[in-house]
Amino acid sequence: MNRTEYKNNHTRDNYDRMELLVPKGSKENVKKIAAELGMSVNEYIWALVCEDTATGTSKLGQKKIGFNEEQKAMLEKWQVARKYYDMIEDMSYDKQSGYFIYLKPGYINSLTNSRSIHCEKTSEVRKVIVHSYKKT
Repeated sequence: MNRTEYKNNHTRDNYDRMELLVPKGSKENVKKIAAELGMSVNEYIWALVCEDTATGTSKLGQKKIGFNEEQKAMLEKWQVARKYYDMIEDMSYDKQSGYFIYLKPGYINSLTNSRSIHCEKTSEVRKVIVHSYKKT
């Protein structure tokens, strides 16, 4: 057995493979953050998962219920219709990355096919949010 076969067998026997899909353009940002930490992308993502699993509680699971005043102002500025507020778990804005909206469990956006919405412009937010609905 040559070295490559050995490594492939070892990986197959000792690891599970997971595929992660991210919005276009996000991959480079994740690679940059991982590199700044001296980690591979795999190590970085695994460290984030381990942080939650080590304590038995998820940071996402501990998020507050409802929006603070700043977040309400953000939704109003983005002109998100109030009927979507009950679907939204969290939202954020970053000048480099744009607008992020995370839907509550049980909701999905048919354009992103996930609970995450990422847009570069506020006009996109309004066009994409309307494709959010409660899963049946």
